Amino acid sequence: MASAVGRARFESVSHRSGFYAPDLLPRLQAVLADLADLDFAYEKRLDAVRQSSEDEGRKSAMIASLRHEHRERRAPFVRELTALKEQIEATFA
Repeated sequence: MASAVGRARFESVSHRSGFYAPDLLPRLQAVLADLADLDFAYEKRLDAVRQSSEDEGRKSAMIASLRHEHRERRAPFVRELTALKEQIEATFA
């Protein structure tokens, strides 16, 4: 019970003094790490397609498919980053 009261007091004080909620930084780090993993996997798959022995037409189709899939998989992470950015900006406004 005391920790909940202490946390509420901290969040209230930190909001007024320009600090953001304590869970914001770990959430931001987690989203950025997930995006980095996703981008790394995409680059590996893209390199594999480019180095494959498929004909150029097939490679182009595979690359287009990979790009589309990558954009769709990234979208939720980008939305989360946008939401976190808005929270950070609201804190310091």
